[in-house]
Amino acid sequence: MFKLDHPQKNPIFDYYAPLGSHYRGLLSIPHSGETIPKEFEKYLSGDLQAYKEDVDFKVNELVDIQQLQQAGIAVLVAHVHRICVDLNRAESNCVLFWKDNTQGKKLVVTDPDESEVQRLIETYHRPYFEILKAAIQDLEKRKSGQVSMIDLHSMPSRPTDYHMKQNPNQKTHRPHFCISDRRGQTCEKAFIEFFYNQLTQQGHESTYNDPYIGGFVTEFVNQFRTNNIQIEINRSIYMDEAKKVLRPELVQSLKPMLTQVLIKGFETFDS
Repeated sequence: MFKLDHPQKNPIFDYYAPLGSHYRGLLSIPHSGETIPKEFEKYLSGDLQAYKEDVDFKVNELVDIQQLQQAGIAVLVAHVHRICVDLNRAESNCVLFWKDNTQGKKLVVTDPDESEVQRLIETYHRPYFEILKAAIQDLEKRKSGQVSMIDLHSMPSRPTDYHMKQNPNQKTHRPHFCISDRRGQTCEKAFIEFFYNQLTQQGHESTYNDPYIGGFVTEFVNQFRTNNIQIEINRSIYMDEAKKVLRPELVQSLKPMLTQVLIKGFETFDS
């Protein structure tokens, strides 16, 4: 088995390996990182409040990672803030992509030269995708059919002007969960329907590919033999969006539910 310590600790990500002999799938959490490596500070505005706006805040704390590991699910959690290197974008536009946050607040005040951009890609972007690739290829060796992977994110409860420019037709009301597969490209229909049905049965309003259709991680993983989706969680169902803090009473009910839905899905499609 592709195996690391539980977890492997490094400045870029934690990899929590599946425990036991059965390896069912992979959960990726690329946007919950809040670390600003010192070498990025000279490029950034220093507005700490502006930095907080678009983090997938504490998404890694919305699942029970140990339970997932015990169920044979590996978990990959990024540490580095998306304003430094956005892991849900291709190498060509991942470094300091967010010049302003989605509220229009300045983030980047100067850009590195091209040689430094390449060094930052090699340091912060490629290692995440190298371990993602290795984990999925190991799954492919073990399975006769499709292997399962989910990319987990969170979304603001209402679109900003930035979001409306990106997708002018989206509704201002957002569901509790948006489940996406690049509009039918990255998984069999039964896979995405399973998670939609499970979440709606728990009383959560859910949508397919609206307002998001999936990002670069979803595209990257699609080159492999996978059932692969992105799940966005509405931030209003677990946090105070204005204060940027978790609401423990909401997390207390969301975390066990989401953990069990994920485990059940990975078990159901364990080929």
